[in-house]
Amino acid sequence: MLLKKIVLNNFRQYYGYQELEFSQLQNKNVTVVHGENGSGKTALLHSFGWCLYGDLNLPNPENICNEHALSNLQKDQSIESYVELHFEAFSKKYSLKRFIVVERTNDDRILYGEPQVSMQFIGHEGQSERIENYTEEINRILPKDLRTYFFFDGERIDNLTKSGNNEDIEKAIKSMMGLEILERSIRHTDQARKRFREELKELGDAKTQEVYSELEKLEQERDTYIEKRQIKQDNIKVLDKQIEEREIRLTQLEGAKKLQELRESKREELYQAESRLKEIEKELVNTMSKQGYLAFTSPIMEKADEILDSNGPEEQFVKGITKDFIDKLIQDGKCICGEEIKEDSIHLNHLQELAQATTSNQLINTVNYFKQNGRTVEERKENLFKNLDRLKKAQSSESTNIRLLNEKIQEISTQLSEHTTEDIAALEERRKELSNQKDKINQDIGSINGNIERLDEEIVELENEQKKMELKETKSNLAQKRMQTCRNLIDVMENILEIRETIVKEQLQDRISKVYSQFLRKNYSINLSEDYMLNVFNEKGNPVAMSQGERQITSLSFIGAIVDIARETFNKETQNAFDEGGIYPLVMDSPFGALDSDHRERVAKGIYKLADQVIVIVSTSQWEGEVEEQMKSLVGKEYKLEYNDPRYNKDKPYEYTNVKEVN
Repeated sequence: MLLKKIVLNNFRQYYGYQELEFSQLQNKNVTVVHGENGSGKTALLHSFGWCLYGDLNLPNPENICNEHALSNLQKDQSIESYVELHFEAFSKKYSLKRFIVVERTNDDRILYGEPQVSMQFIGHEGQSERIENYTEEINRILPKDLRTYFFFDGERIDNLTKSGNNEDIEKAIKSMMGLEILERSIRHTDQARKRFREELKELGDAKTQEVYSELEKLEQERDTYIEKRQIKQDNIKVLDKQIEEREIRLTQLEGAKKLQELRESKREELYQAESRLKEIEKELVNTMSKQGYLAFTSPIMEKADEILDSNGPEEQFVKGITKDFIDKLIQDGKCICGEEIKEDSIHLNHLQELAQATTSNQLINTVNYFKQNGRTVEERKENLFKNLDRLKKAQSSESTNIRLLNEKIQEISTQLSEHTTEDIAALEERRKELSNQKDKINQDIGSINGNIERLDEEIVELENEQKKMELKETKSNLAQKRMQTCRNLIDVMENILEIRETIVKEQLQDRISKVYSQFLRKNYSINLSEDYMLNVFNEKGNPVAMSQGERQITSLSFIGAIVDIARETFNKETQNAFDEGGIYPLVMDSPFGALDSDHRERVAKGIYKLADQVIVIVSTSQWEGEVEEQMKSLVGKEYKLEYNDPRYNKDKPYEYTNVKEVN
C-alpha cells in the first residue's frame, strides 16, 4: 500500500477543502508536515483511521464537522464533511471516501447524518469500478488490527515495549508474515474433522457413540473456557487503558508527578527483576534436568573404585605385559630372547601359561578410562553443586529484591491515596480498584488455563481409545479414515507452523538488532522472546530499565524491522504459499518528541530506510536542527499546517486549520 494523497473537507480543525499529496519517489520518499501543538497534527494522523475503518480515537469523536464551516451554515442548508484517501495496492489504484452530511434545520438545530462510504478502484483499462464489500477489501489491504503499526503517535509508541503488549506484537507478526494462513487452515481442517466425527458417530455402535459424545462434550467445554479466557483478556486490556489514563493524569498533577514517576521507575525495575528471576529459574530447571543425576553418583562411584582397587580385574593379571603382546610372539614363532617357539617346546608352554595370567590392552584401557572418568564425574558433580548454589543465591537475591520493590510501589500508592489533594487521592484510589480488578481477572485466567490443560489431557486419552476401536462397516471405515486424515493434516500443519514461526522469529531478531544498533548509541542488544516480548539487555547480558526515549527507539526498531521483512517477502521472485508480505507506509506523528539530540540525529538519519514511503508530522522545534539536517535531502513533499487561534484572532472566532504546501 502506497499513499497518493489525502483530502480533508471540513473535517475537525480542517476548514474547507484541504489536500496533501505524498511523495512516492524512491530517492525522496519522505513527506514532512509541519504543525505546532493544537494545529491538527493528531487529527491528521487519525483522519487515516477514520477514513479506512470509521474509528476516531480523539476527544469528542462525534464532532466530525469543522466548527467554522458549521457557523457559516444557513437554515435549511447542508454541508458535507469527509476524508478521501487515494492509494495503490496490489497493482491497483484505489479511492476511498468516508463522509457525513450535516444540516441546519429551520428551527436552527444541527443534525448529523450517518457516516457513508464510497470505495472504488481503477481497472487495467482505466475504468472505475465500485467496490461494495469495502470493509473486506480494506482489511485485505491493511488489516484493521495492524493500523497502529503504520499510523502511530510517536510520543506513545513506547507502549510496545511495556509488559502485556506481547499479544499485540504476536498478532502483528503473524498477520504480516503469512502465519495466519496456517492458523486458519488448521481451524478449518479441525472443523472438517468434527463433521466427519459426527458422521462416524451416527454410523458407529453404542460404544462408538458413547466415546464420540464424550469427546464432543469435552471439546465444547474446552471451547467455552477458551471463549471465557478471551473475554477476560479483553477486559484486562480495557482495565489497562483505564489505569494508564489515571496514571497519565497523576503525572500531570504537581503534587503527584514525582511520586508517579518514581512508581514508573520502580515498576520498570520490578519488571527487569522478574525477568531475571524467570531466567534464573529457567536455568535451574535446565541444569537439574540435564545434570541432576550427578548428585546421586557418589555411592556408585565409591563402590566401583572399591571393587577395582581390591578385587578388581587388574589384580588378577600380570601387570606390564599384555596378552596381545604374547599372542604376537607366538604367532611370529620367536621369543624376545631370540629362541624359536616350536610346538611342544618348553618356551611355548611358558608363554601360553603367561598369556593366561595376563589381560588385554582393551580391558586395561577400559579400567583406566573408567577410573579417569570417575574423577571427571566427581569434578562435574562439584561444579554442579557450585552452580546450583550460585543459582539459588541469585534466586533468593532477586526474590528479595522483588519483595522490596513491591513494598516500595505499595508505599508510593499509600502516599498517593493519603495525599491532602482530593483529586490525587481519588485518582489513586480508583487506580487501585482497577488494579485489584485486573489481579482478580488474572487469577481467573490462571484457573481457566488449568481447566483447559485438564480437558486437553482427557481429550487425548479419549482420542487414543477411539483409535483402538475396530470398525467393520465400510462407511464407518471411510469416515474414520477421513477423520484420521484431517488429524494427520492438522499435525503436519502445526509442525509447519512451528518451523515457520521459528524462521520468522529468527529473521525478525536479525533485522530488529540491525535497526536497533543504528538508532541507539548505547551498546545494548534487543531480543524477541519466545512469548513475543521485546527485551533489552546491557553488555553484561542483564535486562535494563529504559528511558521513554529508549523504549520509543526499541518500538520503532520493531516496526521498522517487520515492515522491512514484509517488503522483502513481497518482492521475492519466488514465493511459497505462506510468503504474503506487503508494501506498507509509515505515518508518524511526533516521532522525535521524547528523543535527545543524538538520538534524534540517529533516527532521522535512518528512518527513511524503514519503508518505501515515510510521512512525518512534526512541530517546528522537533524538525529544526539535527532532524532537518539529516532528512532535508530525502524530502519529496513538504506542507505546513496554518492554524487560526480564536483567542488571538477576534475577526475569526473559530478554530480551523489550512494546509499550505512548502515549495
